[in-house]
Amino acid sequence: MKQEITPSNQIAVRGIPWASSGVLDAIVHRVRKGRRETTSRAFPSRRVATVQERREELVRFYDRYEEMVEAVCDGAQYGPTPKLERTYQSEREWMQLHYPTVRPYVISFLEAEPEDREMGVFLNGHATDAFEALFAAETLNELLDADGGRMISRITRTREALVLYGEHLRQLDAAESRKSDGRR
Repeated sequence: MKQEITPSNQIAVRGIPWASSGVLDAIVHRVRKGRRETTSRAFPSRRVATVQERREELVRFYDRYEEMVEAVCDGAQYGPTPKLERTYQSEREWMQLHYPTVRPYVISFLEAEPEDREMGVFLNGHATDAFEALFAAETLNELLDADGGRMISRITRTREALVLYGEHLRQLDAAESRKSDGRR
């Protein structure tokens, strides 16, 4: 049965007449359903890591970070030898794979400087933070050439961010321990 369109059952949205509120309800339902499906695909629910798991992840990250920083500092002092280039490449690949899991936490403790963003834009065409700037270059030689004397500042700020994040996790762990012991 076709419903007759009358002024009483016609809805105007931005000057476009809709046949009935049923049509509008169907459209709204489809939009909401699509939004839920898109959101669930874009942000799949996942288990939140425990404080202990985050501490273990930070220790693994910090060890590899120090290996990369050592290669960078040695490269600055002795030149980018083939061995240092290989070490930088290995640590760079690891960082590119694992930094995204640590970044949401450590970025809060990182002092941002325009030089980090600029280095990423110069090397890769997109902005980077201080950690990403350390492994933005494809080679150690390219990193050292693009540095412009700012490497020590970048290393200091990233190391400080890791220490502060580690301290934050220690405090969370202590608070959880007090809570489980019934203390405040």
